[in-house]
Amino acid sequence: MTSASTNLGVTSPVRRTSSSGGIVRPGMRKYFTHLDPVVPVHHPRVVVETAAAQGADRARLLDNVGISEATLASPEARISYHQFGILTSNALRLTGNPALGLDCGENIRVAQMGPLGLALMNSASVGAALEALLRHSHSLMPAFDLSLRVEGDRAMLRATETLSLDPFRVFSTEVLLASMSVQVRSLTAAPIKVTCIRLPYPEPAHGPRYRERFQAPFEFDQPAMEIEFEASLLATPIAFADPATAKLAEQFCSEQLGPQVAEGLLGQVRKLLDSARGPLPNLEQLSRTLQTSPRTLRRSLHAMGTSYQTLLENSRRTRALEWVTATSLTFDEIAKRLGFSDVRSFRRAFKRWTGHTPGDHRRSLHASPKARTEELAATPPAAAGASIPAANPESTR
Repeated sequence: MTSASTNLGVTSPVRRTSSSGGIVRPGMRKYFTHLDPVVPVHHPRVVVETAAAQGADRARLLDNVGISEATLASPEARISYHQFGILTSNALRLTGNPALGLDCGENIRVAQMGPLGLALMNSASVGAALEALLRHSHSLMPAFDLSLRVEGDRAMLRATETLSLDPFRVFSTEVLLASMSVQVRSLTAAPIKVTCIRLPYPEPAHGPRYRERFQAPFEFDQPAMEIEFEASLLATPIAFADPATAKLAEQFCSEQLGPQVAEGLLGQVRKLLDSARGPLPNLEQLSRTLQTSPRTLRRSLHAMGTSYQTLLENSRRTRALEWVTATSLTFDEIAKRLGFSDVRSFRRAFKRWTGHTPGDHRRSLHASPKARTEELAATPPAAAGASIPAANPESTR
């Protein structure tokens, strides 16, 4: 990861935040970009305080960010991810600490989460606290989409980017990982048995710091951040939780926080592609749904290091694996549903994605039910912005 200041914003005109950092909603758009002020100042303030404690000059930390110390003290102020990126770059450079994200995450306690933190600490159990976090996480960390799934005695808490966080993906993920660990420990005195931590980037040079802080095996280069732990933790009660306070905090979060933040552009496009029934929408159809122009959408995706073609390929690959593996649809039917011009184009694309033909894939899985489950688990959809070979031109018509 580089600590150099990088332009994370799009070049199209949008409503920008003022230097005072007030809340500015991005009109009627159904998504936000790097230039929209959607980030509450809770976490930026922790970054400043953590970096300052490590010797960074407070004034220089705010160089070119466009906010003041007063902004960080305002409970309603929000900044853009473009501004947060500049602040992050300043903090990494001035501290010279590549693991600063871990330190910042350790300093984000429940108290630094505002009304949502109040709701968490007064939830009846860890599971109830996580449910509240999932309901309202976009208000506090809008660049991540959180989800929780339980499979037998295992639970997986997953964080998928709704906005490209490159080149600060490592920093942002470390903040989220460390803060979640700290918050769960603060909610319960029970030991936390984490069985695996998956991270969406190669192991960094300071990877040994991870193993010092987290007693769990790590898997790198994964599609998203995921923490796997014993599902029994969800039933652990939270001591001294007050149901009345939890209800009031939850009500405040629902009324005051929810309407202010849309979803990140990548998250919106992925959901529209993944939830489409019938043919996948083209760029023009997506633009109409997102209430923007094709040119602006294309330019915004490019500024985030991805494209409609890449996201389309990701969605097609995921659906193709699911339908070839778990349904009896013919390959002609699958090709038509995925928008390929003919079954030959689909076969070429499937072989490019998996290394073998759909027929070979289906036959091998039918020969071994166990292999089917393992194959699905081993082939998650690629992360947004990942490098995937472009589709054959005729396959995108």
